[in-house]
Amino acid sequence: MEPQIGKVKLSVLIVLRNEEGYIEKLLTGLINQTLNSSKYEIILVDGMSSDNTVKIINQITNKYPNSIRLLSNPRKTLPPGWNIGIRASKGDYIIRIDGHTSIPNDFLENYMKLIHNQPDVDCVGGIIKSVGNGFQGYINQYVYSHPFGVGNSKFRTTKGVWEGYVDTVPYGAYKREVFDQVGYFNEDLKRNEDIEFHKRMKDNEMTFFLSTSIWSTYFVRPTLNGLIKKSLGDGTWTMIADQATPGSLRTRHKAPLYAFLLGLISVLFAVVFPAFVWFLLAIGIIYIVGASAASSNLVKEKGIGYFLPAIGTFFCLHFFRGLGCFLAFFKKEYWLVRSKRHSTK
Repeated sequence: MEPQIGKVKLSVLIVLRNEEGYIEKLLTGLINQTLNSSKYEIILVDGMSSDNTVKIINQITNKYPNSIRLLSNPRKTLPPGWNIGIRASKGDYIIRIDGHTSIPNDFLENYMKLIHNQPDVDCVGGIIKSVGNGFQGYINQYVYSHPFGVGNSKFRTTKGVWEGYVDTVPYGAYKREVFDQVGYFNEDLKRNEDIEFHKRMKDNEMTFFLSTSIWSTYFVRPTLNGLIKKSLGDGTWTMIADQATPGSLRTRHKAPLYAFLLGLISVLFAVVFPAFVWFLLAIGIIYIVGASAASSNLVKEKGIGYFLPAIGTFFCLHFFRGLGCFLAFFKKEYWLVRSKRHSTK
């Protein structure tokens, strides 16, 4: 039975580890929401942070008693943390929020309005506005918000007012019965667990709805090295997630792998057949032209000094995500998840 909208309660889950630079602002934003505090609960699941994250949380908890529950996640990784929070939650809808995030004061109120307007949808969510600090951080922000960087990811690239059905949403508000029917997040995955979980939802004919009335700010890595590490990890774990539930990845997820394999095969052919160097050169020119066009608005906004770094950042995002996808085939986790799936058939 569907809960009456007037009686709907939200459970806000934050699974985090070492987020001392962001957690105070996020929690303050959650506590000071325009939505009445009786309509939602805040549950934090800490993955054994080694910085001041827990200290900051306790300071805020002491200032606002009975507003926050803090739980521990000894396994440290995200999926076990989400599952701990889901099992401890009491809401009719469960919202996942990243600790690296900032939200406006009407964030939860807008969720409630969307739930009211779309009561039959299984998971609703909004857009992410990427923000970076410093020279490289701003370039990372631009790259993560551009279709050339992230493909047709509507929650990252949509501008203006828009809403409609989509294939996925970030920071989704899930109906509680979703977990009763589909199960919980796959704890064999260290990240990108939502990709695999959403595939299971879609296999059960569940729906996703996105609205630009809901938005949040995600703070991207401020360095190129941080972007490279994230791209490697995302590439690896998207491929492992696809082994847990085949079909989890869409074209935009696999595109970096296909591009990496094309480049690798082209290099090998060029070694054996020198004339093939011209094909390799053509591929490089096409990519540079595309990256240059994609960087043009950044150059108009910030100046010519951003041109080459932006092209390089686009390349690093794509190359290292593709490399991560390729390296997944050599990871024991890939074969363990694959073996486990086959053994349960």
